[in-house]
Amino acid sequence: MEFFLPAKPRNVDGKLRDAQDLGAIIRKRRKKIGLTQGELAAACHCSVRFISELERGEAGGNIKQVIRVCKEIGIDLFAKVRGE
Repeated sequence: MEFFLPAKPRNVDGKLRDAQDLGAIIRKRRKKIGLTQGELAAACHCSVRFISELERGEAGGNIKQVIRVCKEIGIDLFAKVRGE
């Protein structure tokens, strides 16, 4: 017997639940401003592979590079302590 989990709804309130949420936002913004993954990679001095993995929520470890990509395409990141 196979079980399938329902697809979790994507982020609608701006709160990031996981790396896939951020990746989807980055991909949508990149496409909206008309950049290819290669063009964004060149502007951020990183590889196309990094951009591809970032958009799929699979890029690992380099928060500096993630922040650089977000800045380059006009995405502001915020951190908020829950309950305050």
